[in-house]
Amino acid sequence: MSKINKILNTATEVQRGWSNKERALFHCFNANGIWAQKKITDAQIDALVEAGKAKNGAYLAYGALNSFYTDDLLKLVSKQRVNRIELEITLRGIRRDIDVASKFIQEKQNEQG
Repeated sequence: MSKINKILNTATEVQRGWSNKERALFHCFNANGIWAQKKITDAQIDALVEAGKAKNGAYLAYGALNSFYTDDLLKLVSKQRVNRIELEITLRGIRRDIDVASKFIQEKQNEQG
């Protein structure tokens, strides 16, 4: 199995010794990466809005339209060389977005009973 195949398909977490580019690829395309985690919260926000439990603005504030850092991750993946600081800032931003969305989801679910 090639290293890139492992990174994109079978790895369950980032491995020591991976380059910044490989780490970015993992988080962007692997089912265990951070983008996959964001897609889960995006789907939960979508479900809340569709069910009428949250206003449409939730898409922009917490959901799929809140894409600043995921857009940055795509830009990093397309680069030949990925800067570690840029990658860390981007990953932290996505983690923060996931955390904020998760709190919002929990609040909305608690309001409903």
